[in-house]
Amino acid sequence: MNQNIKGQVKATRKTAFRVTAIIMAIVILCAGTAFAATSEASTYIVDIYEGSQVTRIETTETVAEKVVAEAGIQLSEDDKLILDDFKPGKDSRIVIYRGSFVTFVHTNGKTISTIFAGTVAELIDSQGVTLSDTVFSSVNVNAVVTNNLLVEIISAYDILINVDDEQKSVKTTAKTVGELLDEQGIVLDEDDEVSPSAETVLSNDLTVDVLRVEYVTRDVDESIPFSSEKVNSSALNKGVEKVTQKGVNGVKTVTYKDKVVNGVVESTETVSEAVTKEPVTEITKVGTLVKEATTKLGNNKIEKNGKPISELQLPSEYTIGENNVPTDYKYTITGRAAAYCIPGGTTSTGKAVKPGYIAVNPNQIPYGTEMWIVSNDGVVYGYAIAADTGGFVKNGYFTCDLYMNSTEQCYQWGDRGVTIYVL
Repeated sequence: MNQNIKGQVKATRKTAFRVTAIIMAIVILCAGTAFAATSEASTYIVDIYEGSQVTRIETTETVAEKVVAEAGIQLSEDDKLILDDFKPGKDSRIVIYRGSFVTFVHTNGKTISTIFAGTVAELIDSQGVTLSDTVFSSVNVNAVVTNNLLVEIISAYDILINVDDEQKSVKTTAKTVGELLDEQGIVLDEDDEVSPSAETVLSNDLTVDVLRVEYVTRDVDESIPFSSEKVNSSALNKGVEKVTQKGVNGVKTVTYKDKVVNGVVESTETVSEAVTKEPVTEITKVGTLVKEATTKLGNNKIEKNGKPISELQLPSEYTIGENNVPTDYKYTITGRAAAYCIPGGTTSTGKAVKPGYIAVNPNQIPYGTEMWIVSNDGVVYGYAIAADTGGFVKNGYFTCDLYMNSTEQCYQWGDRGVTIYVL
């Protein structure tokens, strides 16, 4: 007799013995003894495990599949019987693994969907994957595969994290930088940054830098350079300039925003500017007045072959020969000469201005050089000493600028070709 027990296992055994005995002892010496005994075939118990469900059956069958069928359990071609503990004719057990739909994801992201019966460890082995200290399963390997189970193979990465002046080496199974930070309990404030970005997929030996960022604003007072303006004035002689309004720098307050990364200013941007003091433009009046050529020159008249204009006394060691040419000189320079007059002024070398102290280009004619100057049309400037310089040097047109006693003489002299005899 077979009996199925489902649910909790309880050992029950019912053995029916039926004995019929007819003893006839009428005549002991001559009688024969007849004994008939009938017994059923030998039975044993099999526990059938299917997950947490256990079915106990008392059977005489010796083939596992027939035992399972006798227990009323149906199998499909995808199911698998584990018979390691099944011993026909002896109390034992059978384990059933049902074929289940499972999704398997490799470390490279390759995904496989299949029907499998067995444990997670057996599934992983069937996919040719070997687990190690750095390769993990997302599901306990001892678990039995169930329908719609997802098994992922996860790699552990060695990651270096630089955060808050500390360098940490960690091993993680996180997938992205963001997951790693969450795993390590590293919180980013609103302005903090992480490199590479939180969405970056982890790889082995990756270095992650956590940047503590702070934005700081500051106000700085800065100077505004004044501008210059020149205005023509007929009240001043041509060539004369006079500053009538002195330039003054203005002031502006500039608001900057500094980006401070890990305590160091990384960049600065200008947020706003506000002028707190307007600059004052420097105004210079430029003379345009030109006197008529008929101006009476009086004693200032320049004459050809006349008295030298220079008021410096020719040293006794020099003599002037015919045509106002020195009898002894080192060399001559020919060029053009202008004229200027600054009453009460001082030369570049500190001498009080007077006819004879002339302006030169010191790179061409050194200060202190003694000369005798005559115009090409015969006007004698006379004995001169290089003692001044001026703006004429920049244009390169004039060789020297001769000092005169009056603007009338300057206008009369104008622009003349000269021969300079260097003494």
